[in-house]
Amino acid sequence: MSTPEGMTLGPYRVMERIGRGGMASVYRAYHPALDRYVAIKILPDFFADEPEYRERFQQEARSVARLKHPNILEIFDFGYEGGLAYLVLELVEGGTLADHVGKPMDLHEVVRLIEQLAAALDHAHANGILHRDIKPSNILIHKDGTPVLGDFGLAKMAGSLRRLTGSGTVMGTPEYMSPEQAADEPLTAASDVYSLAIVAYEMLTGRVPFEADTPAATLLSHVTKPMPATRELRGELSAHVEDVLRKALAKSPQDRYQTAAAFAAALKPAAWPNRRGDDLSGLVAPTRRVSRPDRIPVVLVVDDGPANRELIEACLADVDCQVRTAEDGAAALKAIQAWHPDLVLLDVQMPGMDGYEVCRRIKATPGSRLLPVVMITSLDDTSDRIHALEAGADDYMTKPVDRVELVARVRSALRLKGVYDSLDSAEHVIFALAAAVEAKDPYTEAHTQRVAESARRIGAGLGLSAPDQDALYRGGLIHDIGKIGIPDAILLKPGPLDARELATMRLHPTIGENIVAPLRSAAALLPIIRHHHEHYDGNGYPDRLAGTGIPRLARIIAVCDAFDALVNDRPYRARKTAEEALATLRAGARRQWDPEVIDVFVSDFGAVSRMGAA
Repeated sequence: MSTPEGMTLGPYRVMERIGRGGMASVYRAYHPALDRYVAIKILPDFFADEPEYRERFQQEARSVARLKHPNILEIFDFGYEGGLAYLVLELVEGGTLADHVGKPMDLHEVVRLIEQLAAALDHAHANGILHRDIKPSNILIHKDGTPVLGDFGLAKMAGSLRRLTGSGTVMGTPEYMSPEQAADEPLTAASDVYSLAIVAYEMLTGRVPFEADTPAATLLSHVTKPMPATRELRGELSAHVEDVLRKALAKSPQDRYQTAAAFAAALKPAAWPNRRGDDLSGLVAPTRRVSRPDRIPVVLVVDDGPANRELIEACLADVDCQVRTAEDGAAALKAIQAWHPDLVLLDVQMPGMDGYEVCRRIKATPGSRLLPVVMITSLDDTSDRIHALEAGADDYMTKPVDRVELVARVRSALRLKGVYDSLDSAEHVIFALAAAVEAKDPYTEAHTQRVAESARRIGAGLGLSAPDQDALYRGGLIHDIGKIGIPDAILLKPGPLDARELATMRLHPTIGENIVAPLRSAAALLPIIRHHHEHYDGNGYPDRLAGTGIPRLARIIAVCDAFDALVNDRPYRARKTAEEALATLRAGARRQWDPEVIDVFVSDFGAVSRMGAA
């Protein structure tokens, strides 16, 4: 390859060389017509000289040029001139990742870079393009720190030169090749995920996991040797990070994360718990204990994986709670008796007694039946979720956990437990009945919880007192308790109700009021239960009250109840979008609902939706 400095390639004036790799050299160049600097990659002679490679080069260059992503190096042009094949690329002047590896990098920085590179890879995979040569020198860094992945398809263009040749040399970098790549087997997206995980391992530890004296020995290590321990990592999350890397570096492609984003998501929570100064106040409300103010809530984490227990404990570092752990179902049941926790975060897949059985035993015991249980599992099928809810679980999360979501759900569950603890024993039964009513209908999963949360938020927006806000929350939880007296055939009917069925359904507010009326502590809730189906124009039920004659708390619950019903599926209709539901509420102001409440709900909708209440 002749030195092209000072040459003109097409409209580009080649300047100095700025990089050199095993298969190409890169030069800074100037494009006068557009008055911009670009990078020109001069490819090996065979790309221009041999028809087979020339055709392949053209096909791959066109394919890669179609990739448009902020973390993929853009290809502007390609061509042949003077016996040279060249690519014209976006000029990135911040160096490459290779300038930063060699010593352990900060975990937060690693996660930031891997997350963006993963998005780029998945975009390429979705367009049918594999990279095949992910390594630090192919990851360029803009001056603002944004990473871009270059050299897509170049390894495929070189074809057979990626394999061991008769002379025993290797085109490419064996340290970053997947086992199937080393064995010259067909490649899938999982091969790129493996290579990205090698890069992540090197960023975190300062070294690649597999090295040997010869390229062949290095390739053999990828195929036969387990991933070395990440001894450079320290702290409570080291085991979690190592487990994530080990899965991404599994020998079999089927055992790895199937997308780069899944790998990044699994790694991402590890970087969050130790961050300082994170302001989550706009996303989650603080945990408030309604009773026992001198007692810190106890959260029991049950998982047979030590790394998972460490991760969840670290995620909850900023929550006002004490975290206890148990390694299996039997230990969890003993811990509940000994520590009386306020919340259980429960894994499903455990040896011996699985999470479903543990949950059933918790809910079957009188002293713990109102103890909130959140299932956290890698199972993500709808049948698994249904199984968990049938076992009595109050909520369900899938791994890898998102820290902000986990914190929000834990705080919400602890608030609910605080409400339970403030009730007398009879009121405990009432709330259990309300939960049983909701469990009868799969379409209303967590409906009352969402209504309660959003109603309290709207009450605060209207300037109501703390007792009224508490009444809204408690009333929201049990406003439909009267449905326990409605036959399932009516409650779950997948079509319109006839006149007799409708009359029966409309009895549930008075049935609910009669159930709750004997409780002295529930006096403030009775108007909510009885009147949440009254209409502002007087055409509701059961008493046809109108306007401000309808108790104010019932008017608030009516709006929150209606919105949640509109945006969720029902047996007789599909859900509406949030925008369609808000339009329905606006159209019904002064007719069905209090216009003042509608205005506050609409103006505060962003905050309500962020906390998952509506």
